[in-house]
Amino acid sequence: MATRNVAMTITFVAWDTGNNVGKTGDNGNLTLRWIKDGSASAPTNSSSEVDSTNVPGVYKITLTATETDCNIGTLAGKSSTSDIVVLPITIQFERLPDADPAANGGLPTVDSNNHINGVQDTLSVNVTQIEGSDATDQINAACDASIETYGLDHLVSASVAGSDVTDNSIVAKLVSKESTADWDDYVNTTDSLQAQRDYTGSGYTAIPWNSSWDAEVQSECADALTAYDPPTKAEMDAMWTTAQTESYASDGAAATPAQLLYMIYCAVGEFSISSTTITGKKLDGSTTAMTWTIDDASSPTSRTRAS
Repeated sequence: MATRNVAMTITFVAWDTGNNVGKTGDNGNLTLRWIKDGSASAPTNSSSEVDSTNVPGVYKITLTATETDCNIGTLAGKSSTSDIVVLPITIQFERLPDADPAANGGLPTVDSNNHINGVQDTLSVNVTQIEGSDATDQINAACDASIETYGLDHLVSASVAGSDVTDNSIVAKLVSKESTADWDDYVNTTDSLQAQRDYTGSGYTAIPWNSSWDAEVQSECADALTAYDPPTKAEMDAMWTTAQTESYASDGAAATPAQLLYMIYCAVGEFSISSTTITGKKLDGSTTAMTWTIDDASSPTSRTRAS
């Protein structure tokens, strides 16, 4: 079988059908076609005669790697000479190494220990042997060195100080609030989780009172009292012991506490009824303070303030 996608030289025969012999000296009259998986085209290279004396009628041509990159190829053609035919030759190509066994690009071979030649040599030179205690020791040493190179040992077994943790690294940012996070900001006696736990147990319940806070608290209380302006005790005493000026709110208007008291007194005190009008009197007993309209002169069920 021929190797696919590899340049090769093939031979073919020009046959004289009139004399039933191979035709010599006919190379210049030949027109050839290379049929690659069913598609024909002129070969890249020209043909030539092999040996007109000893192998009459045999010619050769070199096919390029591109031309042999197919499954099936057929060389065919014709001659302009009468009675001369080009006998077609068909070749099946396979993807096989095109070098000698054990050579570069060739099939591998095995040695007396049934090891693949070349592969075993490569492993011995370039790869740490994965068997025996030495290999384990070397792997462990390489891993330890890498862990130390990147400071990962600091997470468990090595102490950390100074430049051991790079500024602005993730670890540094976890413990430092500076614009450039620095591990050295961390103080384990006060910042550790245990220190924080202990502090919440007794520290927050024993916060000393700062005397300057007294004035601040009093100031805030005074501001609140000023905003709502409640009456003082003296004002409350005066309100209940001092006669209030007689006054009545207009119909539908908001009333002061004093007005409300006088209006209640008017509603239950001295009044007169005429038809559907009730007239409430002021303290003098004659002056009208408020009036109401009732819904029926003889059997009223409701009243509405009129003035």
